[in-house]
Amino acid sequence: MTAASHPPQSRVLFLTRRYPPSVGGIETHCYHLYTRLRQRTPVRLIALRRSSLVHLGWFLPRVFAGAALALLRRQVDVVYFSDGVVASLAPVLRQLFPGRRFVTTIYGLEFTYPRPWARRLMVRGASSCDRVVVISRNTQRLALDLGLSEVKLRIAYLGVEPTELPASVQQELQQRFENRHGLHFGTQRILFNFGRQIRRKGIVEFLQHGMPLLDPDIRLIIGGTGPQLARIRQLAAGAQLRDRVCVAGFLPDDELAMLRSCADLFIMPNIRVHGDVEGFGQTQLECMHAGTPAVAFAVDALPESVREGGYLVPADDYRAFTGQIHAFFRLSPTERRAKEEEARAYVRREYSWDNTAEQYLRVFAGTD
Repeated sequence: MTAASHPPQSRVLFLTRRYPPSVGGIETHCYHLYTRLRQRTPVRLIALRRSSLVHLGWFLPRVFAGAALALLRRQVDVVYFSDGVVASLAPVLRQLFPGRRFVTTIYGLEFTYPRPWARRLMVRGASSCDRVVVISRNTQRLALDLGLSEVKLRIAYLGVEPTELPASVQQELQQRFENRHGLHFGTQRILFNFGRQIRRKGIVEFLQHGMPLLDPDIRLIIGGTGPQLARIRQLAAGAQLRDRVCVAGFLPDDELAMLRSCADLFIMPNIRVHGDVEGFGQTQLECMHAGTPAVAFAVDALPESVREGGYLVPADDYRAFTGQIHAFFRLSPTERRAKEEEARAYVRREYSWDNTAEQYLRVFAGTD
């Protein structure tokens, strides 16, 4: 896109309840989107920098007051609600300030909340916005099923630009990790999984149904924390998996960057869970950005994100999933390098934060 084709500037009020130092996919999205937007247009940020939902009790009134004051003083052209929870304020602001421009992003989980009243609030909030940005076609389908107008919906994929380490730093981190966990990258066949360990990520089920089908010398590193971690540790400590599964738990950013590059394959054995959904998935794309292909079950939005540079397997077919892992390890060195380069090129071509920011600017300016 040339400089002349950039959308016009809009003064944006960026409202988010999920922002670093809290950790998660939405937090990453909000941080990078805000960072890129402020380089291109005036943006004011009001962010909750704490993870506990308890803080919504004071944060949402603060957001409402801040937005109302900015609109009353005509200090902003667009109010951007970063997710469906914050967008629940949109109907009241719309009544008070008709004709102003409101935009929200919907990730998918907002429409799967178990409490019907919460879903209704968020659907009503999104419906009050001029544009609703969704992060995948899967999320778009959820929005349409709940009655949102197709005219309002726009798809903007997330950007993927993970940390990359200098070779000397990566080598030092790799050696320390190998010594600590008794692993050897490059000589052993090593799988990697990372994320918030919740049920839909499917790691408990993979340890039960997938690992027994793999060659016994294939190792798996599991990173991340969450409510399923205790069960994962319990299964990994069993006699059959004790020497095959490394449960690393929390991983600092530099160690995570090293693992993305050093592992042979990233696995995403997600399962379908009622009331939960994988809106798009970033961890597999971050690994593919580093040249590590992914194997994923074709559930939720994963068929959209693993279009190239990886392998999609029918949901719940653990024999096919592990068969694809074995097939990858049977590739010749030249074939493996080609697949790794395909993964790297795909993500770097399709998922740039600069491209994502430009899409949002067009939505904010009404030129979409």
